[in-house]
Parts: sequence; structure tokens; C-alpha cells
Amino acid sequence: MLLLAASSAAYGFTLGAAHSLLYARRNLLKLPLLLLGTGLVCALAYFLVARFLSARLAPRQVGALVIGLFRDLSVLLASLAPVNLLLAAILRATDDGRTGEYALFLGLNVAFVGAAGSLALLRQGRSLLAAARVPGTRAALVLALWLGLSLSVGGQGAFYLRPFFGLPASRGQVPPFALGHEPDVRGATNFFEAVWQVVSRPPLPESWGGPAPR
Repeated sequence: MLLLAASSAAYGFTLGAAHSLLYARRNLLKLPLLLLGTGLVCALAYFLVARFLSARLAPRQVGALVIGLFRDLSVLLASLAPVNLLLAAILRATDDGRTGEYALFLGLNVAFVGAAGSLALLRQGRSLLAAARVPGTRAALVLALWLGLSLSVGGQGAFYLRPFFGLPASRGQVPPFALGHEPDVRGATNFFEAVWQVVSRPPLPESWGGPAPR
């Protein structure tokens, strides 16, 4: 648990570094909270999915799986922290004071987390399901559902605890520690709506797209 907290805090710092020291410091706590909260929810959900698909796993086994999964995820992310910090410094130095490369930095980090989480789940889950002698097709279905649950729970948790990154135009402001269900800049009130809006690329409000301050 200490390794999980320290590794995720290191990576969380790099997320906020592209915006300000305030965001970076807050993320030292926010990212470990996000991963621990996601893990607690997923532990129960994983167990119920496994039972529903007749994969006989004990609660203790699922709990150990979740701890190992989020520990591995945190360590993988921590290994990317130096690269991410360099990206944050470059984007901070070259942004336009409005939206900058917010979308690029957000997309890269979503990809980092998704890839690291998928690798960690495959590593931990395949070992556990093989030891429990779950048939291959059923094991693949269990892993797919576990992955979908992780992405959904983690995504909604991240939306509730935002901001982690912050638009350059919001520098100098001191937002609440977490915005909860308050609509984001495009009006989304949950993770799934926010993803859809990013994919469909609706324009940002004019207040974020005006002339850059001189």
C-alpha cells in the first residue's frame, strides 16, 4: 500500500505540473485517493462478476488481486513520471495562456493510464484465473468485464475529483479541491458525457477561446 501511494503520488505531481504548483501539490493526494477509491469499488464488483460467471474466487483472492493490480499500475505510472514531467514543462513553456495543449496532454495521460492499467490487470488477472482453473473463454470474458469496470469506475472517480490538469486559462484561480458533479467547461456532468464531448469535439465556450492576454 505504501508503494502504491508513493508511486501514484509521484505520477500525480507530474499531471498538475503542466498547470501550476498548486495543482501538482494537490495531486500528491488526489491520485492516490482516486486509485484507492477505485480499488475498493472494483474489489466488490470483480467478486460479483466472477461469481456470476461461475469463476469460484474467494473474497481474499479478489482482494489480493486488486491490491496487486493497483500497485503494479502505480509503479508503471511512476516509471513514466520523468517523461511526463518533461512533457509538462515543455507544454507549460509553450502554451498560449488559453487552452494550450491541454487536449494533447490529457489524451497522452489517459493513454498512459489505460495502457498501464490494462497490462497490470492482464498480469494479475491471468495468473489468478489460471490458478483457479477457470476455462480460457470464461477467463477472457471475466478479464474483459473487469477491465470495463475499472475504466468506468476510475473514469467517474477522476471526473468527480477533477481538476487534475487544468486549462492554462485558469491559472491564478484557486478552484475547490474537487469539483464533484459541477459541469465542466463544455457542460458535461459525468465521465461518460465528457468522453463523448471530447470524441465529438464540440467547440469550447468563447470565454476560453478569445484573444490571448498580452
